[in-house]
Amino acid sequence: MTRTGWLLAGVLLPLTALAAEAPGPGWAFLTPGANAPASAAGGAAQPAAEAGAPAIVVSGKGAAVRACDTCHLPSGLGQPESANLRGLNADYFARQMHDFAAGTRGGPRGEAMAGIAKAMTDDEIKQTAAYYAGLKPLPWTKVVEADRAPKTLVGRNSQRIKLPGNDTEEIGLRIVELAENPEAIRQTAQPAFTAHVPKGARQKGRNIATTGGGKTEACIGCHGDGVMGEDDVPSLAGRSPVYLARQIYSFKNGIRKSDYASVMKDVVAKLTDEDIVSVAAYIGSLDPS
Repeated sequence: MTRTGWLLAGVLLPLTALAAEAPGPGWAFLTPGANAPASAAGGAAQPAAEAGAPAIVVSGKGAAVRACDTCHLPSGLGQPESANLRGLNADYFARQMHDFAAGTRGGPRGEAMAGIAKAMTDDEIKQTAAYYAGLKPLPWTKVVEADRAPKTLVGRNSQRIKLPGNDTEEIGLRIVELAENPEAIRQTAQPAFTAHVPKGARQKGRNIATTGGGKTEACIGCHGDGVMGEDDVPSLAGRSPVYLARQIYSFKNGIRKSDYASVMKDVVAKLTDEDIVSVAAYIGSLDPS
């Protein structure tokens, strides 16, 4: 194979793999397009981690475990392609790490997380879980209802980026979530992302979340008032709408397979694409604090 051929293979094969692992719409699974650009090199200086951060959060653990704040940011607030960990229940966090290690929680980053989870000791998982559980949740995403959104694409790092210029495109039946200032998300603790959602989505989502909408159980039944979480059931309020939608599709299509996931699979079985967009838009718009 020529040098060019190898380079193309290195670009296209990961994209093919990502597409194959997306049992749902590309906007939710942040599937890069065939012409997706590479990640930008460099970046601004990194801010200090939150006080009391375990070493594994800040520095990782050798080649097997990347620092948690690499993807989840020093604030722990995450991005649409990675989870917001701030204030996440410690027992739930630990259970997810064990699910990754056991291969029962899949998805676009499931394999990478499985390797990390397997390389961490139970004590390291507990320390990390306790640290994130102790951080106060903060608003991170602004939800805006509209007919159109900035024209964007998904890069090879699974991050949605705005194209140059002021072109827009119809939102349709999807959520277009992107950083207002991508270079600043590692430094800021203010709402940094905007999720553009269809008009009327939040009201439709509120009906499903609070009553079940005649086709499922109300989200508040298990996740509590304001979906702020109860016991080891996680808080969902204010988390990335795209991330929330991806998890619903993952439950629905069997990508998440644990005992708890099987319960969620039944809960979301009858939700349509419109329902999923609406629920994610509503829950993501709630104040997590």
